[in-house]
Amino acid sequence: MKRLILLILLTGVTYTHSFAQNTSKENTIVGTWRLIEFTDLDSTTGKWKYPYGKNPKGYFTYTKSNIVNINISSEFPLKISQDSSKKHTINLYEHIWQNSFGYFGTYSVDLTNSVVTHQVRGGCIPYYIDTDQKRPFTLKGDTLIIGDNKTWKRVLVRAD
Repeated sequence: MKRLILLILLTGVTYTHSFAQNTSKENTIVGTWRLIEFTDLDSTTGKWKYPYGKNPKGYFTYTKSNIVNINISSEFPLKISQDSSKKHTINLYEHIWQNSFGYFGTYSVDLTNSVVTHQVRGGCIPYYIDTDQKRPFTLKGDTLIIGDNKTWKRVLVRAD
C-alpha cells in the first residue's frame, strides 16, 4: 500500500512538472506587445522601408486562451473629420499598408520552427479573413521580432 501511494505521489509530481513545462513553452509570447518598428526591405535599393513611419503605433496581443488581436497605425495617422469621412474615398490597399490596419482571431505556436500562426477571423484586411497567416518569430527577453529579420520585421517590446 505504501508503495502504491508513493507511486501515485511520484506520478502526480512528474505529471504536474511536465504540464508546467509545456504550459510555459506554449505561452512564451503571451502578453501585450508594443510595436516599435515595422519595416520591409526594398529589394531594388537594399534599404529598409518604413510604411508606417520610423515610430509606428500599435499593439499585438496574445492571450493565454490563444486569442490574437493586432492593431497598427502610422506615426502620422490620417487626419479627417467625421463629417469629411462620409465623403472621403480611399484606396483600401494603400490605406491598409500606409495608414492603419487591424485584425483578430486565434493563434497557435510551433516552437520547433519558431512560427506563430494567426488564424484570422475578422478585421479590415478582407483577404486575410478566414486564412492562416504564418509568421516566423524570434523572442529575446522582452523583445519579440515577427518576421524573417532579413527581408521583413516587426519589432515589438513587452508592454505587460
